[in-house]
Amino acid sequence: MINTAALFSTAFLPGQAGFDTETITGLAEWRLDTPMLFKLLIGADTQAVAWPIYGDGEDCACVLAAPMAQAQASWQALCSLMDKPRDAAAIVARAGISTLLTGGQAWLILDCVQLIAHDIDTPEYAAGLDALRAETQALHLALLRGDKQALAPLLATGAASPATGYWSATADAQLSDVEELATQDVAFLQGLEVRAWVEDALCYEASKAGQPDILGLVTPYGRWIVPLSLNVVDLDSSDAGYGWITFATAGTPDAHGMLDLNGTVVLPPAPGALYVISPHLVQQYDPDGASRLLRLPDGALLMDGVHHIGQREDGYIDIERQTHDDERNVCGVIDATGKVVLPIAYSSVQDFGKKNKIAIVSQRIAGRSLFGLVNSQGELLAPCQYEAIDSATTSSPPRLRKNLIFAIDAQGLACMLTLNGKQAFTPLYPPAHHLRGVAVQSDFLYVVKEGMAWSMDFTGQLLEQLDTVENFKAAITAQLSEAMGLGKKKAVPRNSFTPAQILAQADREQLRVMAALLFLGDAELAGRCVDITLEELAQDDPEEEYEGDTPAAACFFLLWCTAADVLGHGATLDWKSVDEVPRIAQHIELPALRDFRWADREDGDAMAEGLAAIAAHLAPHQLRLVNLHGGEDTYYLGVVRAQDAAAFSKVALQAALRPVLL
Repeated sequence: MINTAALFSTAFLPGQAGFDTETITGLAEWRLDTPMLFKLLIGADTQAVAWPIYGDGEDCACVLAAPMAQAQASWQALCSLMDKPRDAAAIVARAGISTLLTGGQAWLILDCVQLIAHDIDTPEYAAGLDALRAETQALHLALLRGDKQALAPLLATGAASPATGYWSATADAQLSDVEELATQDVAFLQGLEVRAWVEDALCYEASKAGQPDILGLVTPYGRWIVPLSLNVVDLDSSDAGYGWITFATAGTPDAHGMLDLNGTVVLPPAPGALYVISPHLVQQYDPDGASRLLRLPDGALLMDGVHHIGQREDGYIDIERQTHDDERNVCGVIDATGKVVLPIAYSSVQDFGKKNKIAIVSQRIAGRSLFGLVNSQGELLAPCQYEAIDSATTSSPPRLRKNLIFAIDAQGLACMLTLNGKQAFTPLYPPAHHLRGVAVQSDFLYVVKEGMAWSMDFTGQLLEQLDTVENFKAAITAQLSEAMGLGKKKAVPRNSFTPAQILAQADREQLRVMAALLFLGDAELAGRCVDITLEELAQDDPEEEYEGDTPAAACFFLLWCTAADVLGHGATLDWKSVDEVPRIAQHIELPALRDFRWADREDGDAMAEGLAAIAAHLAPHQLRLVNLHGGEDTYYLGVVRAQDAAAFSKVALQAALRPVLL
């Protein structure tokens, strides 16, 4: 839902006899902000009241109300201060507002629930509503004084604008009901070609019959966010969730501009392309490839010559610049508003941890990549003078062991760093193994002294001499090989089956039952999944082979692949994909996962913790996360209903699979 302010009228207030949400009359609305006119009209004799269209607003004051007669008087007083209308549009707009207010019911209601960034019935929400109420009363007092300076944004306005809002008898009063309607039920859509429903913009994308290249956006209640008269030929609403729409017109199809969700042009068309980075930032490319970072909505230049901009897992944004053709790129970090977190001075910047907010950075020094530590305040904790700093992956924050970080200095010596970047002891010995997971354990290090491998604690104190370095490395290598199954023991071969063998033994009805479990009981979608799977098999290379302990197992796995890859009901993640856990809703397209956030993620958390977080999020929805192949490095994930968990396990085991329900 787009954050929207609305004005509407009602004959009775909640709690009064005769109050009925079905008789609310819509008057005006404005997306993203509360227009000054809305505040002014509600400012006289205003009171906070409950509003039942919001569940938490049933018994709690959450909107503002004022007698309509007072609002009408305020409008007339404002009109007397306004300049005379300069054009027909201004005359029509003022007359329209007068008509709507005159025809309204006894009470005027201002609904700004979506624009107060707190939950109803919390102290923070109450404070936000009180602040809004104080603002409305201050505007009313300015009107009584005839203070033209305080009311300046209203005095010269004409048609819909940020100061006056959008006024119409069709404005939707109950904001929770703005949704796609059947096109045949919407009168103004007749004669238009409806191309799509754009959920993020709550609009239909439409064009005139006979003019398919001219595009517009219109709400279900008739407000044109992008009017057809703008002659837009390129309309990109993919960033409407951020609050922006990019467009190009027929006159200059290679020039792109930007609108907000009210249809207000915030960036006029300019040659090149626009890429929205966040609700506050856009990257503008010239036709020659030059680019810059602009602030939204005012278009102010924040940074020129930006080569690359990309979102990070930690919520910040990478920025990259190539200073000269013969030099390597340099990187920095900004936040979602464009504020510089780290200047563009590093060869790389890994993610900040969620808890300690420390990142590993690198710089190219004398032909070597050396590493250091920074915090999210932009402070360099440890200068870039280390050959390596331990982290789970090449993009992760530093790995902590007893609140210390393992590092190897530029001379190849092992040490531990504190969280403020200081060395816990003076480095004296190199690590005993090139694998960092071997060189450093949970509470000691393996180091080399005079050709011998030793254990050493995190204060730099040698503990025990182990063996020669060569013998130590050989023993560790043998242990690793055995753990990874790389020894002399031969792996048990798995069976494999051709498409013809699988099709010959496929029981369509059984497959539909299996598929229905993967689709949360949706038999129609399950049938479609089975048909797609078998059609693909029939058209497959006859010499292709699919692994499985049985033909049923092979077919079940192919069925899951169709569910995941074609229909969005599953995801394949390998053990290195822990950073994909927060984006699980992009991999498994289920409503229950759309608001998943890995809020309790700690530095060093692995897939096990990530899958547990997903499972905990699904549990209140009566859903279970399932890994189709338990015990393997690759996770073949899906979701089943809790009530189907036993049946799913039974079917999978019959197919010789080993599912793990989480």
